[in-house]
Amino acid sequence: MVFPDRLAAVNQVLAHARRSEFYRQRLPEAPLRSWEEWGRVPLMTKRELREQSPHGVVCVSERELLQYHESSATTGAPVSVWYTGRDLAEIRERFSRWGVGFTSEDRVLIRFPYALSTIGPFVQMAAQQRGACAIAADSRTTITPLPRVLELMRKLDVTVLATISLSAVMIAEAADMAGLDPRRDFPRLRAICCAGEPLSPHRRALVERIWGVPVYDNFGMTETGPQAMDCRERRLHPWQDCFLMELLDDRLERSVAPGETGQLVVTSLTRRATPVIRYVTGDRARRLDERCACGERTTLEIRGRADDTLWVRGEPFDLWDLDAIVSRLPSRRFWRASPAEDGLRFIVEREREEDRIAPDLLDELSRAHGARVQVELVPKGTLYDRGEPVSFGMLGKPVYVDKPVARV
Repeated sequence: MVFPDRLAAVNQVLAHARRSEFYRQRLPEAPLRSWEEWGRVPLMTKRELREQSPHGVVCVSERELLQYHESSATTGAPVSVWYTGRDLAEIRERFSRWGVGFTSEDRVLIRFPYALSTIGPFVQMAAQQRGACAIAADSRTTITPLPRVLELMRKLDVTVLATISLSAVMIAEAADMAGLDPRRDFPRLRAICCAGEPLSPHRRALVERIWGVPVYDNFGMTETGPQAMDCRERRLHPWQDCFLMELLDDRLERSVAPGETGQLVVTSLTRRATPVIRYVTGDRARRLDERCACGERTTLEIRGRADDTLWVRGEPFDLWDLDAIVSRLPSRRFWRASPAEDGLRFIVEREREEDRIAPDLLDELSRAHGARVQVELVPKGTLYDRGEPVSFGMLGKPVYVDKPVARV
């Protein structure tokens, strides 16, 4: 879905982007006159961004560059992104409106990566913009293993925990192992802020049940910074004045119908140091055009990476779909999924010794999802080693789908 009044904004960004040699060679010289012409602008891939890093898509003078970040490079060479002071001010002001409502009374423990990543520093900026105190408990360091995170949360009376949802579950597990009750022994904690991975309704409900506090989400990536965030109603709304978001079919050839899931393609609408033009994010998403109680008219569902989607008899199962299946199981904190003959196979760590999978539940799930569902309950520690607090704290990105992913 695109809006006529955005064509002028798109043309302004295209003119700005042509200041880089890369964009100058691939973008039309004349302003666009219609959205039909926009559809002929080439899509931009992560491979192209890698090839142009670190300076190929910079569209401002060197003296304007104020901050540098890189992607984690887990799937190849890193992608570079630069920010000017204007870029950072825009992000800081917009991000500080997050529905969690940071205040000067808050102490925010930030359990995200800091080194070259964007999310940790940006959450810190947003919290401090509202006068909150930030505690930088980096998630990719041996200095703050989970036991120390628990110590910091208790002795500093942390009110907001900012981390990915899987890490929130791991911190709760570490609390259980230390004889602490996440719902009782952190009385000042009032909210959890998540980012860095898709947050399905079932995953949100799990984290909220474990900790007994509301969970607020936001969506973004290194290449763009934040693109969407939860309002106070805990619904994810896109920054529509900052980004043009298209949803294309799996072949990236046409827009999907309203309400359908498609691949998210993003274009910067402000004059960033390193703008993206029709960037294929690799994320599956769905847009709901309905008024929220907060006043916003569009809600975004980020359903998972396209590469992590499992296909069974031509039907896709993304992370939201897999979470929906796991949410019906007696154990649901730590799991992996893989394709199996005519269906899906789940390996799930057993939470309690008495947990069992009833055959009629598997039959019900198989009928409901149109694919044979197999579940193996395995002992704690099979997927995540509790004996090593650093690795259990997760030094890398979350993994839910066993590779290679193949259509079956």
